[in-house]
Amino acid sequence: MRSFATATDARPFFVEKIVQQAQREGVSLSEDERQMLLWSESAPDSVADAALAERLAAEVSDADYESKIVGLLRSSFKGDTALDPGAKQEWGTALSVLNRGDHYILVMINDAVGRNLKPWWQFW
Repeated sequence: MRSFATATDARPFFVEKIVQQAQREGVSLSEDERQMLLWSESAPDSVADAALAERLAAEVSDADYESKIVGLLRSSFKGDTALDPGAKQEWGTALSVLNRGDHYILVMINDAVGRNLKPWWQFW
């Protein structure tokens, strides 16, 4: 199991999961779609590119982009947890670390698998 000390460790974990699942499903991800997965207001390794959001919006709507990524995350999580009982903990640990900052990818992770990774008492 990987170790996730910072968002710089956790974000690439999810991006890798998305890219791998897209490859398995034959779903294309443009360079702008991939770069948007790294967008963060709080990560020191995130480079502000004001034109990125505009380029992506010209390519695909926010709703369609987020739906695409959510679907890829759900499929990846389902596959990972079916193959490895420890995968749920790994995903949860990565999410916990990422939740310490402001990362665009969190919107999609929480929609896709958030309920599967949060302890039951956080829903009350």
